Amino acid sequence: MQKISENDISRYEERIRNILSSKKATLGFDGFIDSIVKVIRQKSSPADTYFESSRDFAQYILEKKNKNFSLELKEQTLKLGGNMPIMANALGRLGPKLSCIGALGMPKIHPAFHKLPPNCTLYSIAEPGISTALEFQDNKIMMADMKEVDSVDWSLLKEIIGTKELIELFSHRDLFCLLNWSELLFSTSIWKGLLEEVLPFIATTTPPIGFFDLSDCSRRDDEDIAEALNLLKSFSKYWRVTLGLNLNEADKVYDVLFQHRNQALDVWEKGQHIYDSLGIQNLVIHCASKATCWDDHGKHSWSNELISSPKVLTGAGDNFNAGFCLGLLLGLGGSDTLELAHTVSKYYLLHGESPTLQQLSSILNKPLLVGEIQ
Repeated sequence: MQKISENDISRYEERIRNILSSKKATLGFDGFIDSIVKVIRQKSSPADTYFESSRDFAQYILEKKNKNFSLELKEQTLKLGGNMPIMANALGRLGPKLSCIGALGMPKIHPAFHKLPPNCTLYSIAEPGISTALEFQDNKIMMADMKEVDSVDWSLLKEIIGTKELIELFSHRDLFCLLNWSELLFSTSIWKGLLEEVLPFIATTTPPIGFFDLSDCSRRDDEDIAEALNLLKSFSKYWRVTLGLNLNEADKVYDVLFQHRNQALDVWEKGQHIYDSLGIQNLVIHCASKATCWDDHGKHSWSNELISSPKVLTGAGDNFNAGFCLGLLLGLGGSDTLELAHTVSKYYLLHGESPTLQQLSSILNKPLLVGEIQ
């Protein structure tokens, strides 16, 4: 990204704002209420102490083998959750108009989702799940009660939304985000329904972006994962497909595609094989310190400074994905898109909320707009 003078920043911001406000996206299909908690290690005055690392927490549990014991949790915040709502919140704050389909409350939208930006139109298909996130300095443990989320399949989606409305929601959009495949029990049926009953009836001149996030798929059968990966090729007939993975998901996808072959490869080397095998337009693998993506122009990487004391961890990956999709919508190159994605995620980690376009521009101190816009 080229640097520009301060006098030009407002002009660039206005141009970018106008471009992004003209963009439209549809996202689906999960929805949770997140309780972010810390695990108390010792109750004391004036302040409790917490387990700072998951390793210490695990060691504590192991030391209690064959013994009964109790743990106390201290809630830090209660907020909207799920890959779709968190990513929609992050992307919506940056300007595009969003249609959000998910488990947001029935018959009324749960108040937690009223905090989504006003440019988000909500379509609820079930009651939200409940997720308790045990957060440590190095990682988090998500414990979900799926409630009615597991009942959402293609038939229910059609019954509640309607086929005609679904065709409209998947027409005339610049971006589609199909998220949290792993936790939605019938997500594959929804993907197949879109491919069979919606996308063939939509005429497009320029294929839109299709962003896919499998989420933590370690609990899903290899056959199910292989089927989902194969469906990405079918979506490539209609969309410019991007698959987003974290390190754990990338290792699992590699194992499924290559039957655990050549485990000596690091995850970034595995990424090249995944990209070549899937034949999609973009693959991005990310962690807190680094991200790499592959596209028609080759391989791109970006390293990031680690944050020692994040305000919140849950949702950092979704904010990364929002920033990455923002870069794709703006037609940025691979390295610039990765920088943008890391910057959105970094802001979220530091402040506990997603940045606005103005906040993002001030952090970067350089234009988001380079070259031609798609």
